[in-house]
Amino acid sequence: MSEPDSTHPGAFDPNASDARDQEALGKAIEQARGGEDRALAQQVRDGGEQTVRLLTGLLRLMRTHNPDNHAFDNPTRDLAAVLARLVDLLGPLHLVCVEGQLYLNDVRVRMEDRIGGAADLAEELQRHGAGGLRIGTPLDESAIRRLVHTLSRRPSPERPLPALRDAIRDAGLPTVLIQGLYRLRVTGEAQVPVLRGEREVQETMERATGLVTEAWDNLAEARVPNPLPVRRLVNDIIDSTGHVDLLLDATPTAASAHAAAHANHSLRVCTLAVLIGKELGLTQASLADLGVAAMFHDTGYASREDGFAPPFSRHGSAGARLLLKQRGFHQAKVKRLLVAYEHHRALDARPSLYARIVRVADDFDTLTRHRPGGALYGPSDALARMCGASGELYDPAILQAFINRIGRYPPGTLLRLEDGRWVVAVSGARSPETFAKPACRVVRDAEGNAVTDGDLVDLAVEGVVENVIELGS
Repeated sequence: MSEPDSTHPGAFDPNASDARDQEALGKAIEQARGGEDRALAQQVRDGGEQTVRLLTGLLRLMRTHNPDNHAFDNPTRDLAAVLARLVDLLGPLHLVCVEGQLYLNDVRVRMEDRIGGAADLAEELQRHGAGGLRIGTPLDESAIRRLVHTLSRRPSPERPLPALRDAIRDAGLPTVLIQGLYRLRVTGEAQVPVLRGEREVQETMERATGLVTEAWDNLAEARVPNPLPVRRLVNDIIDSTGHVDLLLDATPTAASAHAAAHANHSLRVCTLAVLIGKELGLTQASLADLGVAAMFHDTGYASREDGFAPPFSRHGSAGARLLLKQRGFHQAKVKRLLVAYEHHRALDARPSLYARIVRVADDFDTLTRHRPGGALYGPSDALARMCGASGELYDPAILQAFINRIGRYPPGTLLRLEDGRWVVAVSGARSPETFAKPACRVVRDAEGNAVTDGDLVDLAVEGVVENVIELGS
């Protein structure tokens, strides 16, 4: 492989692509804009308004009536019907109160003050130190009565939130989960230190595995795709990778190791695609569109043909068909459809911009992914192989942008330093000067002893690379 161009961001290398492709790429970037599914969002708002109104009304009734009173019959029956419709539409429901606002699956629910609003439900939950609840399956009328009765109890004076969670469990409501308090991030809030930032990125990824698996399961059960929670998750990923220098390598964590393989793969492809998008200068809204599209790029495998997932050759068209179940046509949806359908197309088929970005991210993760027998290739070797297909499988400008961002030694590359230590790269190129000087984690000391939770070594400050340690060494 020829030495990668270490020139960092900004203008593309004019030799990387011809003028026509450069112009098309620039135009596509300029035209990329955020979009949202307004029809779906309105359904969520309407259902959320009914849910909050009925639940708040039932909690008020509990203060003056016995739970067996017939005054509960109609609102309980109505709430059961609303929850059944919402779960059928969205899958598990996440009802969250944040600083006077209420969100259902990340869509803000607007309430009229005269009929009770978010503040009323927030007050009921905050008595227990709670900020929201997750309802995983429809609740029948008996379950709703038990839920309302449990929420109306006097809070525990010492440990209100754990006590409420225990009470929900004891009430026989295993699919209802009580969530803690939330707060909105303040604009201009001070950035966290690098090491704390690394943990926050890891925590974001670990939380995300459950949400992505949940979205995949909804598709497999033929529910209408709901990109709204995924978009919120992608915004978290954009934020968490934006205010820290560190990137996480592909080694599974204790939490992610138990997640479905497709969830881990989708998260890594999303993260890599967002990094490429940042290098290309996409706006925040366009990055969100790109990230959501990357999350859904392999959803074709959630469909079934005679009881089995479709083969590789048909998973793109199968994914597009699944995503078409979402009502309406808007830019964000069309971009997701194109990515699902085109992300394995060769360059001469002229796939869309987002599909070309996801192709680079997808193939890099596939080549370096950890399997029971180990990764197919180390990050540097995988990058060399991809460079050999530049102009055929990969857009040269996008591949160059990827190289500029992940550096000469991509995250996950195992290096031997001149002092004998072995380190694994955990960052990309943070500046032109650090293209070949990533931040690393020590995995073996100079005496050859394996190290757990080793120190962070910034090669821009100390340490000299002797060579790359190939897989199997």
